Amino acid sequence: MTQNPVRGVPRGEDLKTAIAAAAARWIAEEGCDYGTAKRRGARDVLGDAAGGYGAMPDNPLVESELRCYLRLFAADSQPAQLAALRRLALRWMRRLVQFNPHLVGAVLNGTATGHSGIHLNLYADSAKDVEIFLLNQSLSFDVRDAGPNAETTQEVLHLRVSAPPNSRLQSDVSLTLSVMDPIALRVAPAGRPKDPELHPVERSGRASITMVERLLAETTEASDGAT
Repeated sequence: MTQNPVRGVPRGEDLKTAIAAAAARWIAEEGCDYGTAKRRGARDVLGDAAGGYGAMPDNPLVESELRCYLRLFAADSQPAQLAALRRLALRWMRRLVQFNPHLVGAVLNGTATGHSGIHLNLYADSAKDVEIFLLNQSLSFDVRDAGPNAETTQEVLHLRVSAPPNSRLQSDVSLTLSVMDPIALRVAPAGRPKDPELHPVERSGRASITMVERLLAETTEASDGAT
């Protein structure tokens, strides 16, 4: 039985955009992941009828709406938070240099906020080597299943790291380390943003230490005093 449409609800692409805009608010204000944000955004737009519509926006549309939201409503705080997260990421990349770390995700593409965590891909022959390194550094971490990326990801390690003082970040920040087979570096990153206004490193989808250093040196966000 076909569900009757909700009166006043946008249709087609307008509906997807409306849900994406609602999802963007959840990401920016609450730090939700994309899947959770889209489900909540659908409920915001459609109410109890959310389950009757198959018009979920894709992640690139949500990311586009998120960039718009951040420019409009977080221009006074988000650039400094982003710079602080990038500097913290670079600090950990240098610490993990023997595992060829690459920055990925929101901290790289510029959509990170004070709620965001840092995501690094490590390229190592053995995930156990990474675990031993962290244990020798007296760092506590959780081991998580690689999930749908198990073909190239050995395991995922999660830990909380201290944020620098006066960095406009929470006292500690989530750091996720995806330990991947070195051969995965031969595959181009998926889901790279195409916005021509972004810095080339932000559009790369995956950034080495040298690339993150360049990004920080060449973007105005890096002028913030966070260290």
